[in-house]
Amino acid sequence: MPTRIALLGAAHVHADAYAAWLTGCKHVELLGFSEDSPHLAAEFAARTGLRHLPLAQLLESGPDGVIVCSETARHRFLVEAAAQAGAHVLCEKPIALTLDDARAMNQACLQAGVEFRTAFPVRFSPEVQNLRHMVLTGGLGQILAYGGVNHSVCPDRERQWFSDPLMAGGGAGMDHIVHLADLFHLFGEQVETVYARLVPVPEWVLPEHARVDAAALVTLRFASGASATIDSSWSRPRTYPRWGHLKLDVTGTQGLQTLDVFAESLAITNSEGRHWAGYGTDLNALMLRDFLNVCTLREHSSGADWHAGYQALRVVLAAYQAEAGAQAVHL
Repeated sequence: MPTRIALLGAAHVHADAYAAWLTGCKHVELLGFSEDSPHLAAEFAARTGLRHLPLAQLLESGPDGVIVCSETARHRFLVEAAAQAGAHVLCEKPIALTLDDARAMNQACLQAGVEFRTAFPVRFSPEVQNLRHMVLTGGLGQILAYGGVNHSVCPDRERQWFSDPLMAGGGAGMDHIVHLADLFHLFGEQVETVYARLVPVPEWVLPEHARVDAAALVTLRFASGASATIDSSWSRPRTYPRWGHLKLDVTGTQGLQTLDVFAESLAITNSEGRHWAGYGTDLNALMLRDFLNVCTLREHSSGADWHAGYQALRVVLAAYQAEAGAQAVHL
């Protein structure tokens, strides 16, 4: 029996990649997608060939699992609806706009007896897992500091809601801080204090970002005594040959290790310009395979659960709180 999957929302930029991979998986029956925006639904259906169905009808078709790819502001409603229908959930990040919404989503899944996974594909990188093993087994000695970078082109050209505070909760900080926060959680670190500066790019440079943060620098202090910085921004121009970077330096008493998750790429120049084509591990594929494993009730899962998504959300919301209060926030 194939695993029955549905997409709830098509607003997220990752929805296309998920649809393409699932469509090509012979063990999956992709039931279709729901989407409130008629314009967006028509475009997504034309690109993917998937059926656009009302949410209630899609959930009544009995999916084993759903992938929530809507605007962040709609996550809670869709997760609660999916849980009520008995479907396991893979939810895009950040999982919610508020901690209250995140806790309500967890409660809905617990009451329905369904699993919740957060879409953190970076933790599936073999290089990330090797670095985690090195950190946890003392291969670098006592960890002193982490230096993380997550830069990209702003996604609001493809999906305007990413720079709408009501729908996204913020700008580059909401979009990017969570990935590195999840890696610190994966490496066993517990955040104690958060300080941050989140600022919009000057209006004369990028007027479309006048209302939201387009650059951020976050400083964390961990219970272990180590510290970390997260340099998170939409700093890459539209002409940049790939969407961005995710890098991490880890400094210990016995060594330094550098991680560049998307370094494996080829430079291609043609009539359309120059771009970098990645040839490394397909992290989305690993994450989706893991979620399919969850949906078929097998025991092993390497994915980020609700707790991981919640801890990352705590960090990003604390960063915005620190910016608003101009002082460190204690968790």
